[in-house]
Amino acid sequence: MFLREFIQKYPDDCLDMMTPGGFVYLTPEQAKGLLAGESVLAHPGDPECSMRLDAEELLSQKILSVRHQNHVCHMFMDYPDKEELEAGQKEADGLQEMEKERKLKERVKANYEAYIQQLKTKPAPDLIEMASEIAAAKFIYEELSVEGAFGDYADYLLQFENPLEVLRDGWLEEQSYDHHEELDHALWKMADRGFGVGDYPMLEDGSANSAMEQGVTMC
Repeated sequence: MFLREFIQKYPDDCLDMMTPGGFVYLTPEQAKGLLAGESVLAHPGDPECSMRLDAEELLSQKILSVRHQNHVCHMFMDYPDKEELEAGQKEADGLQEMEKERKLKERVKANYEAYIQQLKTKPAPDLIEMASEIAAAKFIYEELSVEGAFGDYADYLLQFENPLEVLRDGWLEEQSYDHHEELDHALWKMADRGFGVGDYPMLEDGSANSAMEQGVTMC
């Protein structure tokens, strides 16, 4: 186990360590500071000869042995070999990505809940006009709720206070092209196949022409 994971697992213990860079003693508060990137003091056996030790250098060291005694962890540390270092970095990167994805999901959920509350204050005619926007927001929310969805874009989306709104508007913009040709093609296929004839209620013979004639007369 690496020191970073150990501190995260035992945040309330003091750490008494023998490291390649010297002896290091940390209180729980100092250990939290180490995780935040703060350097610590290490000495070769005489505290008067202390020197600063980089946070990442210490956090990436592996624990060779550990002994718990009265909430103090006495540990021997060493540098990891290349394979262990790469594996540890991959694990750390994976944990960071998972944390970003968790934050994104929480923010989008809060955005969606606030959006629903806003919709409840609007009259029915306004909601009808907003149908496409509401559908887009629901679609985006459900897609982002899927485990592992769009994690690669977490850094980009977390820049925004309301990533749901940004995604919703971007999605609507992508969908705002002319569908006339698609509808024309669909109607041609429907008429050619006689789609719906016999499956839907039909007007009696002549009724359609009569309705059209009435419409022309009224105009």
